[in-house]
Amino acid sequence: MTALTATPGAQAAMVRREVFVCGDLHNLGDLKLLLQNLALAGGRGGFVRRWSPLPEAVERQVEAAGGVLVSGKAVLGFARRAFGARLVFGGGQLVRDNVSIASLLALLIAVASARAGGGSLVTRGLGVSAIRSPLRRLLWRAILSCCATVNLRDEASARHLVRLLPGKVHAVNADMVFLPTAGAHAVTPGRSARRWIVIAPCVDGSEGRSLEGDGLDAALDAARRILPDARVVVACHDPREGMDKAAAARLVARWPDRRVEVHDGYELDALIALYREAALVLTNRLHALIFAILAEAPALAIEDGTAKVRVAADRFAIPVLPREEPASAAACVAAALAFDRDQRRRSRQEMARKAAGNL
Repeated sequence: MTALTATPGAQAAMVRREVFVCGDLHNLGDLKLLLQNLALAGGRGGFVRRWSPLPEAVERQVEAAGGVLVSGKAVLGFARRAFGARLVFGGGQLVRDNVSIASLLALLIAVASARAGGGSLVTRGLGVSAIRSPLRRLLWRAILSCCATVNLRDEASARHLVRLLPGKVHAVNADMVFLPTAGAHAVTPGRSARRWIVIAPCVDGSEGRSLEGDGLDAALDAARRILPDARVVVACHDPREGMDKAAAARLVARWPDRRVEVHDGYELDALIALYREAALVLTNRLHALIFAILAEAPALAIEDGTAKVRVAADRFAIPVLPREEPASAAACVAAALAFDRDQRRRSRQEMARKAAGNL
């Protein structure tokens, strides 16, 4: 294999200070993506933008990985941190229509500061949603136009980017979560007993997203018949009171005759351990589906109308069960448990190769 030698300019870019703009770190999927970015920094660490206060457990995990949290609301202070730096934007679904105007203005100022000092804006595995607000469209265009190439995680994001910023140079790679990086955040195939039926909900009232429905009830009944020794746990990727924790409480109340445990901590390695020990994962959450794929756990996607979950499920031959169609639940569960491990491993390796294109 021929070794690659970086040019002097590339070497300078590699040692330039990095400032990371990530998703909401209350969400453990976004936390994993940030920890991957810090692992890729080669021990240099970096500043990490946060917008709202974070739980102590999240702050501790970021700091242990070499990150220094700085407030994005302190606009001028954050812009000073960004001056001359390489501003790393992503991975995750960061380009959204519900980001506050204040946050977008602060980000645009930070991008301008980075570039004024000779730095740059780079993107990694960026997810792009449809942007309908005229002012947000204007601000997102201004931000993304400062990036030489927008590295995207999927074709849906590419379509939204083309509508937002026609003609912008972009590359469709893969979600950064597929890229193997060292550290406690790594999701690897489990060798211990597969003892959990993991239910990972994603709730979003603005998009009508929910896991709850007759399809999930029937899928869980079928899974318990086939896996009688497996325990049921609701895995909260976003354990805030109004998010997955609220969904978990509704699911526990929905099934009063079943023993259902709830995992609602902010420790990423504890959440990953559930997937390594999962006998089956039932979810409408993208990163829960990917965690199952990485851990070689059987998975069943619950259809809630979200394209990104359907795309990932189709790519890895994961059955998809409509939320309100219980009739096909038993067949879907059986198909999920009988997945082709070799084929899924090959698909996973291909996605890891594509994810490396973000770098």
